[in-house]
Amino acid sequence: MKKFHLQKLFMAFALVLGLVMMSAPSADAKDLNLVNRTGEDIIVLNCSPSISDSWFNDVLGNSIWRNGETIVLDFDRWMLSDTWDFKVHYRDGYSEDWYGVNVRTVNTIILKKNGVNEYL
Repeated sequence: MKKFHLQKLFMAFALVLGLVMMSAPSADAKDLNLVNRTGEDIIVLNCSPSISDSWFNDVLGNSIWRNGETIVLDFDRWMLSDTWDFKVHYRDGYSEDWYGVNVRTVNTIILKKNGVNEYL
């Protein structure tokens, strides 16, 4: 008769379950499309949950977000809140902020100069 060690069997089950959970799409997964139609290139994009007192690091890193381009933010890995604030910095030093954007109900934000944006 073959013996099964419950501890080893449990560990194998936990490992398989963990791998399945990591590869399955999260119910909270959310891609947010941001379209730059400001007429300007954007050099910094900061985001933060509306409940935060400070901005997260620049999402763009060393990239420049050119006018007319679309970027996608993946909220699956850092969804802490339904409402988020966004701040862009233009090459000329000017910046604009948008507060309280509900990322659960919005799929696309078309950024326009002077804060007149479209939320789809």
